Amino acid sequence: MQLSEYIEKNLVHSLHTSERRAWRSCPRRHNWVYREYYYPIVTPPALEFGVAFHKAMEVYYEPSTWGVDFETQKFLGLKAFRDECDKQLKNYKRLNGEPEVSVLEEYKERIQLGLNMFKYYAEAISPQFDKNFRPVEVEVEFEVPILSPQRRVLYCKCEQCWKKWKDYGGYRKWCNHYGMPTGTPEEAEAWYRADNGPWHGLPVTYGGRLDMLAQDELGRYFVVDWKTTARMLNEGTEEAFLELDDQVASYVWALKAHYNIPVAGFIYVEIKKAFPQAPEELSRPYKGRRFSTNKQNLTTVDLFIMTVLDKDPVAYGEGLYDEYINWLKIEGPKFHQRHQIHKNEHEVEEIGKNIYLEAVDMIQHPRTYPTPGRFSCNTCLFRQPCLGKNQG
Repeated sequence: MQLSEYIEKNLVHSLHTSERRAWRSCPRRHNWVYREYYYPIVTPPALEFGVAFHKAMEVYYEPSTWGVDFETQKFLGLKAFRDECDKQLKNYKRLNGEPEVSVLEEYKERIQLGLNMFKYYAEAISPQFDKNFRPVEVEVEFEVPILSPQRRVLYCKCEQCWKKWKDYGGYRKWCNHYGMPTGTPEEAEAWYRADNGPWHGLPVTYGGRLDMLAQDELGRYFVVDWKTTARMLNEGTEEAFLELDDQVASYVWALKAHYNIPVAGFIYVEIKKAFPQAPEELSRPYKGRRFSTNKQNLTTVDLFIMTVLDKDPVAYGEGLYDEYINWLKIEGPKFHQRHQIHKNEHEVEEIGKNIYLEAVDMIQHPRTYPTPGRFSCNTCLFRQPCLGKNQG
């Protein structure tokens, strides 16, 4: 069977970014989740905000309608967000019954937040930042083989792979062709699956889904990743970690190395979980100003100026807001950031090599042990079982 056939039939051991991170974080937890399939019992929220917002972005950037009518695109994006929210609430009710008042209130608040965030993005951000980009495809799924530096396929013989192969009928087909191995059925299977046996195992692949593939005015392709966040990255210091990001960078490798798409890098789009609001009008003037200049206000310089020009023109004309307006221009709240990261040929090659080495560690006789961390253990949902394991 050709490698492509294995992938088409889902006869693979597929690794994803989430599993890679789980492995690096704690091999014990990784083993429980990805090999023994233990999952903590949790009540799903009435609204998966990130999922719903991604749905709106997916519809907004649909390549077949891009650039035709932005008002229609905005309307369709808002509708997609509402539809996804309604779908999630129905599913929540199906699993948990009628939600409590507090759950419904939070649900409604988050819907309003999402609608206002998307409206601001479509009206103020996209027209400015998307002028030189066009979407090629949205929600792109991929499944690519993990190859050694010598271009050899990595195979896995774990229990899950054996079950897939047996359910497919691979073992039976082999026996029909070559004859049943000698010994008991258990001994025959053990011989067939052994390291030096005839079964190679299933190919190890890397799978994922990227938010969007886009092309700039120079014809370069970029993987685009959208992130809604409560806290934006500090451009001076924290954004440096994106150079080492293993998720979006691995998508660049997958598209470039296996689909021959000349991807130049990725664009990491941050969208703040908030939206600009008009400044608060004070109950009585303060230092000649009718509007608050509190630096905690979520507003923009344009919205602030427009408001005070309309409702407090005298104070604005006298320069009473100048200091605050200058602060808004330089340090004020940010509702959107884009980080464009380029990857050269050597970097892409290194990404593939590192994924291979990590996959070898995860697949071939992995050792299971805990890796305690001061912060990670406090939030780990497996904390109690881990303590129990340590205590016998």
